[in-house]
Amino acid sequence: MSQKSRSLTIDATKGMAILLVMTGHVLVWNHMEDGIIYDVIKVIQMPLFILVSGYLCGMGRKISSLSAYDAKLKKRALSYLTPFFFWIVLQHPLHPVANIVETLFGLDKGLWFLMTLFLLTLMVYTAELAGAVAERSFGALGGKIVFWAVYLGLAAAILLETLVGVEFLSPGLTRLYLPFYLAGYLAGEQKERLKALPEMVKNAGGALALVGLLTMAVLLDLQDVTTLLLLGRQIIASFLGCAAVCWLLWKCGPNRFKKFLAWLGGYTLEIYVVHFHFATVLNRGQVYAQYSAGWFLFVLASFIAMSAITAAIIAVTKRVRLLDFLLYGKWPAEGRFFGKVQE
Repeated sequence: MSQKSRSLTIDATKGMAILLVMTGHVLVWNHMEDGIIYDVIKVIQMPLFILVSGYLCGMGRKISSLSAYDAKLKKRALSYLTPFFFWIVLQHPLHPVANIVETLFGLDKGLWFLMTLFLLTLMVYTAELAGAVAERSFGALGGKIVFWAVYLGLAAAILLETLVGVEFLSPGLTRLYLPFYLAGYLAGEQKERLKALPEMVKNAGGALALVGLLTMAVLLDLQDVTTLLLLGRQIIASFLGCAAVCWLLWKCGPNRFKKFLAWLGGYTLEIYVVHFHFATVLNRGQVYAQYSAGWFLFVLASFIAMSAITAAIIAVTKRVRLLDFLLYGKWPAEGRFFGKVQE
């Protein structure tokens, strides 16, 4: 997508998502999780990322041939899997192979988001290819039927892996975030119809989603997912939160704050893989009463310190093409790895 055609709201949504992730990591890594603020952040942050990724996939050009499938899959593999594996090696240089194997059987030990997003994208691309092949023989309806048959078959395989206890590539994570990717994908396909909805309907839906999320966060423990019912409750809260954030950013005009979020949204992967290493940089073992002035000041100071270090590291490493590729999955436009990245 060219710079001119980029959506300010979509990029701003990505920027908001990474801000939520950063704030959530400051809270959880410093053991300062609370029952309201952290609950809201937790149920929105990663579902929102996944939802936006699905939306971009849904509004993009569909796979129509094996060559297109191969090209797009290679591009996604380079973007997502290069940093996924390289950061494991970087953090465990003495035993890289053992730690790669260990992480593949427990993605949350590493940058799970990248592998899970790749798997979700792989499922859609595979279903699109099957649908395109079927459409040439059986028409548009046949293509749609085959698409859904393949996609739901892959989803069933993920569920089966979870039920039988297979841990390879952590199918539980793929299952958990699949509804958000699929919802985003379908919304991307129907973006023109969504845009055409009356403003009153959009406002009512967004306001109800916001009120619903806040009510659930205040009255319920949204982190308790010990049963399927409680997990379903959390998923509902996540969808409400995602809808509320998208609505608020849609309502927000092209002001400086939204433009800042959109700029930040252009560096979500870079920030994602770097920032959490510095979430506890100011932690000296202090204990603060929840919601006290000290609690808020520590969270704010930690966020600022973490952000400053993260920005410095990204600014330096992105000037070297090879590091930009290995750390962040950014293939150089010129195809050459040596020399500084052209801004």
